[in-house]
Amino acid sequence: MRRTGLPIPCPTLALALLLTSTGADADTLIMNNGDRLTGTVVTKRENILTLDTPYAGTLSIQWSEVRQLISEKPVQVILEDETRLTGTLLPTEDGKVRIRADEVMETAPIALSAVRYINPPVEVNGGVRIKGRVNVGVNISSGNTDTEQYHLDTEVVARTLENRFTVGATFNRTTDSGTETESNATGYGKYDHFVSEKWYNYANALFTRDELKDLKLRTTLGLGSGYQFFESEPLNLSLEGGLTYVNEDFYDKEDESYPAGRWALNYDRLLFGSRIRFFHYHEGLAGLEDVDDIMILSRTGLRAPLGQGLTATAQVDVDWDNTPAVGNDSTDTRYLLNVGYEW
Repeated sequence: MRRTGLPIPCPTLALALLLTSTGADADTLIMNNGDRLTGTVVTKRENILTLDTPYAGTLSIQWSEVRQLISEKPVQVILEDETRLTGTLLPTEDGKVRIRADEVMETAPIALSAVRYINPPVEVNGGVRIKGRVNVGVNISSGNTDTEQYHLDTEVVARTLENRFTVGATFNRTTDSGTETESNATGYGKYDHFVSEKWYNYANALFTRDELKDLKLRTTLGLGSGYQFFESEPLNLSLEGGLTYVNEDFYDKEDESYPAGRWALNYDRLLFGSRIRFFHYHEGLAGLEDVDDIMILSRTGLRAPLGQGLTATAQVDVDWDNTPAVGNDSTDTRYLLNVGYEW
Protein backbone atom coordinates (compact mmCIF):
# COMPACT_ATOMS: atom_id res chain seq x y z
CA MET A 1 0.00 0.00 0.00
CA ARG A 2 1.15 3.60 -0.57
CA ARG A 3 -0.08 7.07 0.28
CA THR A 4 -1.45 9.52 -2.26
CA GLY A 5 0.25 12.83 -2.81
CA LEU A 6 3.03 11.43 -5.01
CA PRO A 7 3.43 12.93 -8.49
CA ILE A 8 1.01 11.42 -11.01
CA PRO A 9 2.30 10.85 -14.55
CA CYS A 10 0.76 13.22 -17.06
CA PRO A 11 -0.71 10.48 -19.29
CA THR A 12 -2.47 8.96 -16.28
CA LEU A 13 -3.78 12.38 -15.22
CA ALA A 14 -5.04 13.05 -18.73
CA LEU A 15 -6.75 9.68 -18.84
CA ALA A 16 -8.36 10.29 -15.46
CA LEU A 17 -9.68 13.71 -16.56
CA LEU A 18 -11.01 12.23 -19.78
CA LEU A 19 -12.80 9.40 -18.00
CA THR A 20 -14.33 11.60 -15.32
CA SER A 21 -15.81 13.76 -18.04
CA THR A 22 -17.74 10.85 -19.59
CA GLY A 23 -20.57 11.08 -17.08
CA ALA A 24 -21.23 11.33 -13.39
CA ASP A 25 -21.55 8.14 -11.33
CA ALA A 26 -20.70 5.95 -14.33
CA ASP A 27 -18.13 3.18 -14.26
CA THR A 28 -15.93 3.00 -17.33
CA LEU A 29 -14.35 0.12 -19.24
CA ILE A 30 -11.73 0.51 -21.95
CA MET A 31 -11.40 -2.61 -24.07
CA ASN A 32 -8.29 -3.98 -25.74
CA ASN A 33 -9.60 -2.77 -29.12
CA GLY A 34 -10.06 0.79 -27.78
CA ASP A 35 -13.84 0.68 -27.29
CA ARG A 36 -15.11 2.56 -24.24
CA LEU A 37 -18.18 1.33 -22.35
CA THR A 38 -19.92 3.10 -19.46
CA GLY A 39 -22.43 1.76 -16.96
CA THR A 40 -22.40 0.12 -13.54
CA VAL A 41 -20.11 -2.79 -12.73
CA VAL A 42 -22.32 -5.52 -11.25
CA THR A 43 -19.86 -8.34 -10.66
CA LYS A 44 -16.80 -10.14 -11.98
CA ARG A 45 -16.37 -13.85 -11.53
CA GLU A 46 -14.52 -16.46 -13.53
CA ASN A 47 -13.66 -14.70 -16.80
CA ILE A 48 -16.90 -12.71 -17.09
CA LEU A 49 -17.47 -9.08 -16.09
CA THR A 50 -21.13 -8.04 -15.88
CA LEU A 51 -21.87 -4.41 -16.75
CA ASP A 52 -25.34 -2.90 -16.40
CA THR A 53 -25.93 -0.17 -18.97
CA PRO A 54 -28.90 2.15 -19.62
CA TYR A 55 -28.46 1.81 -23.38
CA ALA A 56 -27.83 -1.95 -23.96
CA GLY A 57 -29.12 -3.74 -20.88
CA THR A 58 -26.83 -6.13 -19.04
CA LEU A 59 -23.61 -6.94 -20.89
CA SER A 60 -21.38 -9.97 -20.30
CA ILE A 61 -17.79 -9.06 -21.14
CA GLN A 62 -14.75 -11.30 -21.36
CA TRP A 63 -12.42 -10.18 -18.59
CA SER A 64 -9.38 -10.91 -20.75
CA GLU A 65 -10.61 -8.25 -23.21
CA VAL A 66 -10.63 -5.46 -20.57
CA ARG A 67 -7.67 -3.04 -20.69
CA GLN A 68 -8.76 -0.46 -18.10
CA LEU A 69 -11.50 -0.39 -15.46
CA ILE A 70 -12.54 2.65 -13.44
CA SER A 71 -15.36 2.75 -10.87
CA GLU A 72 -17.06 5.81 -9.38
CA LYS A 73 -18.35 3.98 -6.30
CA PRO A 74 -16.56 1.49 -3.99
CA VAL A 75 -16.55 -2.17 -4.98
CA GLN A 76 -15.31 -5.27 -3.18
CA VAL A 77 -12.32 -6.96 -4.80
CA ILE A 78 -10.89 -10.40 -4.01
CA LEU A 79 -7.52 -11.24 -5.52
CA GLU A 80 -6.22 -14.65 -6.54
CA ASP A 81 -4.08 -14.73 -3.36
CA GLU A 82 -7.30 -14.25 -1.27
CA THR A 83 -6.49 -10.61 -0.43
CA ARG A 84 -9.75 -8.67 0.09
CA LEU A 85 -10.03 -4.95 -0.63
CA THR A 86 -12.89 -2.46 -0.84
CA GLY A 87 -12.59 0.83 -2.65
CA THR A 88 -12.88 2.66 -5.94
CA LEU A 89 -10.95 1.52 -9.02
CA LEU A 90 -8.54 4.09 -10.42
CA PRO A 91 -6.95 4.45 -13.87
CA THR A 92 -3.37 3.30 -14.28
CA GLU A 93 -1.25 1.56 -16.90
CA ASP A 94 -2.89 -0.85 -19.34
CA GLY A 95 -3.74 -4.28 -17.96
CA LYS A 96 -3.64 -3.10 -14.34
CA VAL A 97 -5.82 -1.39 -11.76
CA ARG A 98 -5.28 0.61 -8.57
CA ILE A 99 -7.69 0.47 -5.64
CA ARG A 100 -8.29 3.51 -3.43
CA ALA A 101 -9.36 2.16 -0.04
CA ASP A 102 -10.01 5.57 1.54
CA GLU A 103 -9.15 9.22 1.02
CA VAL A 104 -5.41 8.75 1.62
CA MET A 105 -4.58 5.10 0.92
CA GLU A 106 -4.37 3.31 -2.40
CA THR A 107 -2.63 0.23 -3.73
CA ALA A 108 0.21 -0.02 -6.17
CA PRO A 109 -0.93 -1.14 -9.67
CA ILE A 110 -2.43 -4.65 -9.60
CA ALA A 111 -2.59 -6.85 -12.70
CA LEU A 112 -6.15 -7.39 -13.90
CA SER A 113 -5.32 -11.09 -14.23
CA ALA A 114 -4.83 -11.19 -10.43
CA VAL A 115 -8.44 -10.13 -9.77
CA ARG A 116 -10.64 -13.15 -8.98
CA TYR A 117 -13.86 -11.37 -7.97
CA ILE A 118 -15.42 -7.94 -8.08
CA ASN A 119 -18.54 -7.71 -5.91
CA PRO A 120 -18.52 -11.49 -5.31
CA PRO A 121 -21.72 -13.47 -4.73
CA VAL A 122 -22.83 -13.78 -1.13
CA GLU A 123 -21.67 -17.39 -0.77
CA VAL A 124 -18.05 -16.36 -1.36
CA ASN A 125 -18.28 -14.31 1.85
CA GLY A 126 -19.65 -17.25 3.83
CA GLY A 127 -23.34 -16.54 3.30
CA VAL A 128 -26.20 -18.44 1.68
CA ARG A 129 -27.67 -17.34 -1.64
CA ILE A 130 -31.29 -18.42 -2.15
CA LYS A 131 -33.06 -18.18 -5.48
CA GLY A 132 -36.50 -19.42 -6.39
CA ARG A 133 -39.37 -19.17 -8.80
CA VAL A 134 -43.05 -20.12 -9.16
CA ASN A 135 -44.81 -20.29 -12.55
CA VAL A 136 -48.53 -20.74 -13.16
CA GLY A 137 -50.40 -21.28 -16.41
CA VAL A 138 -54.17 -21.54 -16.92
CA ASN A 139 -56.03 -21.91 -20.21
CA ILE A 140 -59.82 -22.29 -20.15
CA SER A 141 -62.10 -22.22 -23.20
CA SER A 142 -65.81 -22.94 -23.61
CA GLY A 143 -68.35 -23.10 -26.39
CA ASN A 144 -67.50 -25.25 -29.41
CA THR A 145 -64.30 -26.20 -27.58
CA ASP A 146 -64.57 -26.97 -23.88
CA THR A 147 -61.10 -27.39 -22.44
CA GLU A 148 -59.27 -26.61 -19.23
CA GLN A 149 -55.50 -26.67 -18.87
CA TYR A 150 -53.53 -26.05 -15.67
CA HIS A 151 -49.79 -25.92 -15.07
CA LEU A 152 -47.66 -25.23 -12.00
CA ASP A 153 -43.92 -25.44 -11.50
CA THR A 154 -41.67 -24.24 -8.70
CA GLU A 155 -38.00 -24.50 -7.80
CA VAL A 156 -35.81 -23.24 -4.96
CA VAL A 157 -31.99 -23.30 -4.95
CA ALA A 158 -29.84 -22.60 -1.89
CA ARG A 159 -26.12 -22.05 -2.57
CA THR A 160 -23.14 -21.87 -0.22
CA LEU A 161 -19.53 -21.86 -1.31
CA GLU A 162 -19.22 -25.66 -1.22
CA ASN A 163 -22.83 -26.86 -1.35
CA ARG A 164 -25.94 -26.40 -3.49
CA PHE A 165 -29.42 -27.68 -2.59
CA THR A 166 -32.24 -27.83 -5.16
CA VAL A 167 -35.88 -28.82 -4.64
CA GLY A 168 -38.74 -28.44 -7.07
CA ALA A 169 -42.04 -29.77 -8.40
CA THR A 170 -44.27 -29.60 -11.49
CA PHE A 171 -47.94 -30.36 -12.05
CA ASN A 172 -50.00 -30.55 -15.25
CA ARG A 173 -53.71 -31.31 -15.76
CA THR A 174 -55.86 -30.98 -18.88
CA THR A 175 -59.52 -31.83 -19.53
CA ASP A 176 -61.39 -31.84 -22.82
CA SER A 177 -65.21 -31.74 -22.61
CA GLY A 178 -64.98 -33.06 -19.07
CA THR A 179 -62.63 -35.92 -19.97
CA GLU A 180 -59.20 -35.86 -18.40
CA THR A 181 -56.53 -35.97 -21.13
CA GLU A 182 -53.47 -35.16 -19.03
CA SER A 183 -52.61 -35.61 -15.38
CA ASN A 184 -49.03 -35.80 -14.14
CA ALA A 185 -46.86 -34.55 -11.32
CA THR A 186 -43.14 -34.57 -10.57
CA GLY A 187 -41.13 -33.81 -7.46
CA TYR A 188 -37.35 -33.69 -7.28
CA GLY A 189 -34.43 -32.91 -5.03
CA LYS A 190 -30.70 -32.62 -5.60
CA TYR A 191 -27.58 -32.02 -3.53
CA ASP A 192 -24.30 -30.84 -5.09
CA HIS A 193 -21.06 -30.77 -3.14
CA PHE A 194 -18.28 -28.76 -4.80
CA VAL A 195 -14.89 -30.41 -4.41
CA SER A 196 -13.27 -27.55 -6.36
CA GLU A 197 -14.43 -24.29 -7.88
CA LYS A 198 -15.86 -26.15 -10.91
CA TRP A 199 -16.17 -29.86 -10.10
CA TYR A 200 -18.94 -31.21 -7.88
CA ASN A 201 -20.42 -34.55 -6.83
CA TYR A 202 -24.20 -34.90 -6.68
CA ALA A 203 -26.97 -37.05 -5.26
CA ASN A 204 -30.45 -36.69 -6.76
CA ALA A 205 -33.94 -38.10 -6.43
CA LEU A 206 -36.85 -37.78 -8.85
CA PHE A 207 -40.45 -38.93 -8.35
CA THR A 208 -42.92 -38.94 -11.26
CA ARG A 209 -46.59 -39.92 -11.55
CA ASP A 210 -48.54 -39.95 -14.83
CA GLU A 211 -51.93 -41.67 -14.65
CA LEU A 212 -52.73 -41.48 -18.36
CA LYS A 213 -49.41 -43.15 -19.22
CA ASP A 214 -50.17 -45.99 -16.76
CA LEU A 215 -47.36 -44.79 -14.48
CA LYS A 216 -48.27 -45.02 -10.82
CA LEU A 217 -44.84 -43.91 -9.62
CA ARG A 218 -41.37 -43.75 -11.11
CA THR A 219 -38.56 -43.33 -8.59
CA THR A 220 -35.02 -42.53 -9.69
CA LEU A 221 -32.14 -42.27 -7.24
CA GLY A 222 -28.72 -41.30 -8.53
CA LEU A 223 -25.12 -40.41 -7.79
CA GLY A 224 -22.62 -38.76 -10.08
CA SER A 225 -20.32 -35.86 -10.85
CA GLY A 226 -20.71 -32.58 -12.69
CA TYR A 227 -18.73 -29.65 -14.00
CA GLN A 228 -19.95 -26.07 -13.59
CA PHE A 229 -18.56 -24.24 -16.61
CA PHE A 230 -20.27 -20.92 -15.72
CA GLU A 231 -22.36 -19.76 -12.77
CA SER A 232 -23.41 -16.13 -12.83
CA GLU A 233 -26.43 -13.92 -13.42
CA PRO A 234 -25.87 -13.54 -17.18
CA LEU A 235 -24.70 -17.11 -17.91
CA ASN A 236 -25.02 -20.57 -16.33
CA LEU A 237 -23.84 -23.86 -17.80
CA SER A 238 -23.30 -27.25 -16.18
CA LEU A 239 -22.86 -30.79 -17.50
CA GLU A 240 -23.12 -33.92 -15.36
CA GLY A 241 -23.30 -37.69 -15.53
CA GLY A 242 -23.56 -40.65 -13.24
CA LEU A 243 -25.44 -43.83 -12.30
CA THR A 244 -29.12 -44.07 -11.39
CA TYR A 245 -31.44 -46.72 -9.99
CA VAL A 246 -34.89 -46.66 -11.63
CA ASN A 247 -37.98 -48.26 -10.13
CA GLU A 248 -41.29 -48.05 -12.01
CA ASP A 249 -44.68 -49.04 -10.61
CA PHE A 250 -47.53 -49.26 -13.15
CA TYR A 251 -51.30 -49.62 -12.90
CA ASP A 252 -51.55 -52.35 -15.56
CA LYS A 253 -48.10 -52.98 -17.00
CA GLU A 254 -45.72 -55.20 -15.05
CA ASP A 255 -43.55 -53.27 -12.59
CA GLU A 256 -39.83 -53.06 -13.32
CA SER A 257 -36.57 -51.74 -11.94
CA TYR A 258 -33.11 -51.40 -13.45
CA PRO A 259 -29.80 -49.53 -13.23
CA ALA A 260 -29.23 -46.74 -15.73
CA GLY A 261 -26.68 -44.21 -16.82
CA ARG A 262 -27.69 -40.57 -16.49
CA TRP A 263 -26.59 -37.39 -18.22
CA ALA A 264 -27.87 -33.85 -17.85
CA LEU A 265 -27.22 -30.41 -19.32
CA ASN A 266 -28.43 -27.21 -17.64
CA TYR A 267 -27.97 -23.96 -19.58
CA ASP A 268 -29.39 -20.46 -19.39
CA ARG A 269 -28.22 -17.01 -20.39
CA LEU A 270 -29.42 -13.47 -20.80
CA LEU A 271 -29.79 -12.65 -24.47
CA PHE A 272 -27.42 -9.95 -25.69
CA GLY A 273 -28.53 -6.45 -24.81
CA SER A 274 -31.72 -7.50 -23.00
CA ARG A 275 -33.07 -8.97 -19.78
CA ILE A 276 -34.79 -11.84 -21.59
CA ARG A 277 -33.38 -15.19 -20.51
CA PHE A 278 -33.09 -18.23 -22.74
CA PHE A 279 -33.02 -21.56 -20.90
CA HIS A 280 -32.61 -25.21 -21.84
CA TYR A 281 -32.55 -28.24 -19.55
CA HIS A 282 -31.91 -31.71 -20.92
CA GLU A 283 -31.79 -34.98 -18.96
CA GLY A 284 -31.49 -38.54 -20.18
CA LEU A 285 -31.53 -42.05 -18.72
CA ALA A 286 -30.21 -45.12 -20.54
CA GLY A 287 -30.76 -48.60 -19.07
CA LEU A 288 -27.62 -50.63 -18.47
CA GLU A 289 -29.37 -54.01 -18.77
CA ASP A 290 -31.68 -53.30 -21.70
CA VAL A 291 -30.56 -50.80 -24.34
CA ASP A 292 -34.22 -50.08 -25.16
CA ASP A 293 -34.82 -48.50 -21.74
CA ILE A 294 -34.12 -44.91 -22.75
CA MET A 295 -35.90 -41.78 -21.51
CA ILE A 296 -35.12 -38.17 -22.40
CA LEU A 297 -36.80 -35.00 -21.21
CA SER A 298 -36.10 -31.39 -22.13
CA ARG A 299 -37.35 -27.97 -21.09
CA THR A 300 -36.66 -25.04 -23.44
CA GLY A 301 -37.96 -21.51 -23.44
CA LEU A 302 -37.68 -17.77 -22.91
CA ARG A 303 -38.36 -15.90 -19.67
CA ALA A 304 -38.89 -12.12 -19.57
CA PRO A 305 -39.18 -9.85 -16.52
CA LEU A 306 -42.40 -7.88 -16.06
CA GLY A 307 -41.21 -5.88 -13.04
CA GLN A 308 -41.40 -6.33 -9.26
CA GLY A 309 -40.18 -9.92 -9.58
CA LEU A 310 -42.98 -10.94 -11.96
CA THR A 311 -42.05 -12.87 -15.11
CA ALA A 312 -43.61 -14.20 -18.30
CA THR A 313 -42.41 -17.52 -19.72
CA ALA A 314 -42.91 -19.21 -23.09
CA GLN A 315 -41.78 -22.83 -22.85
CA VAL A 316 -41.75 -26.12 -24.75
CA ASP A 317 -41.50 -29.41 -22.81
CA VAL A 318 -40.65 -32.64 -24.62
CA ASP A 319 -40.68 -36.04 -22.86
CA TRP A 320 -39.60 -39.13 -24.79
CA ASP A 321 -39.84 -42.73 -23.55
CA ASN A 322 -38.52 -45.42 -25.88
CA THR A 323 -40.61 -48.12 -24.17
CA PRO A 324 -43.98 -46.58 -23.22
CA ALA A 325 -46.87 -48.56 -21.81
CA VAL A 326 -49.04 -50.28 -24.43
CA GLY A 327 -51.40 -47.83 -26.10
CA ASN A 328 -49.30 -44.75 -25.27
CA ASP A 329 -47.17 -42.60 -27.57
CA SER A 330 -43.43 -42.43 -26.97
CA THR A 331 -43.32 -38.59 -27.20
CA ASP A 332 -45.24 -35.99 -25.23
CA THR A 333 -44.90 -32.35 -26.28
CA ARG A 334 -46.29 -29.51 -24.19
CA TYR A 335 -46.44 -25.78 -25.09
CA LEU A 336 -46.75 -23.45 -22.11
CA LEU A 337 -47.34 -19.73 -21.57
CA ASN A 338 -46.92 -18.92 -17.88
CA VAL A 339 -46.74 -15.99 -15.52
CA GLY A 340 -44.59 -16.31 -12.45
CA TYR A 341 -42.58 -14.77 -9.66
CA GLU A 342 -38.83 -14.94 -9.02
CA TRP A 343 -36.78 -14.04 -5.97
